[in-house]
Amino acid sequence: MNGLEPLRLAACEFESHVSTNSTTSPIVDIIHRMNKGIYKKDYDFKLPDDLIAKYPTKKRGQSRMLRIHHEHKHDENISDLPSFFKPNDLLVFNETKVFKARLSLIKSSGGKAEILIIKKLSKYEALCLTKGIKKNKTKQKVLTQNFPVNIEILKNEEKLLRIKFDQNIDKLCTAQGSMPIPPYLNRESTPLDDDRYQSIFANDAYNNSVAAPTASLHFDKLLWQEVVTAVDTANINLDIGYGTFQPLNDDPIDQTAKLHKESYHVPLETVKKIQNCKKNNGRVIALGTTTLRALESSVSEDGDIMSGSNDTEIFIFDGYTFKVVDCLITNFHLPMSSLLMLVSAFGGKANILSAYQHAVSCGYKFFSYGDAMLIEECLSK
Repeated sequence: MNGLEPLRLAACEFESHVSTNSTTSPIVDIIHRMNKGIYKKDYDFKLPDDLIAKYPTKKRGQSRMLRIHHEHKHDENISDLPSFFKPNDLLVFNETKVFKARLSLIKSSGGKAEILIIKKLSKYEALCLTKGIKKNKTKQKVLTQNFPVNIEILKNEEKLLRIKFDQNIDKLCTAQGSMPIPPYLNRESTPLDDDRYQSIFANDAYNNSVAAPTASLHFDKLLWQEVVTAVDTANINLDIGYGTFQPLNDDPIDQTAKLHKESYHVPLETVKKIQNCKKNNGRVIALGTTTLRALESSVSEDGDIMSGSNDTEIFIFDGYTFKVVDCLITNFHLPMSSLLMLVSAFGGKANILSAYQHAVSCGYKFFSYGDAMLIEECLSK
């Protein structure tokens, strides 16, 4: 933006933190047996900085893919995925859309400010992370590059501010916002991110996410057409929120632990397809951890998959019994993160950490713009 250099919210405020220069070996005693707890440091591994994908591949569909089946590893490409599907399989994907949630602003004093809209509560109110905004000043005027915006701080909710804008939030973000790319990329968003930090099947009706369902970013129209020709598909929506980047604390994790709350919707047609898939001994394949989270959250106490909209705080880690998903397509996640815990619970911790070690040694790219992993079988049913 001409004459306005956006501030960046600190990574500790908007990323599932881990040092990529960590010293803990990935193949370690994975449970603190004396304390009978699960600790985030048991999911640590060394990751060279040059394996963090700062930009997407030149074209969609060019990513590598590590396919694992138990302890066996196969180096492939995402373009090989259509050959993986079998009759009666069902691929479920998240059709959420990322909105331009980051607003770079100028205060009346001339200083810089930033508002990152985390959750839209109405057309004019949202929960936000801020920088340079006075939290104890109720009403303030800030400037975008083109026009002023009046904001009112309604409530300080822990780390987030509840802010009322004098303009429609969706219109404001579309006109003046930028894509909320992850802070570990250590760069500002560009027009390239407007395109590539969005799946090709993002649905305008679900324009509520502040992070992308990154396993979906690999597909261009041609590859996706090959996929839908090879396998039946179904959609869900999960609004990916700020909590997906929230650092875990150092406390032991037990069965009472919960994660951030996210809203999801499972259509009735998707439930019917899943039921039919299971009836015909097909595999339910989740495209991404957000899809998995929605599907596993949709199961009632009686074991039935429920359609409709709801919120979830589910925290999936070692010991969780998966009820819906049989296979998982995902990216390589940050060390010590809840997402690494999820995939470890799904594919077996030793298998996943060994696969990550293999990925590092073979130069796979990590995180949002990185390469893919296909976990062929859930080992916790």
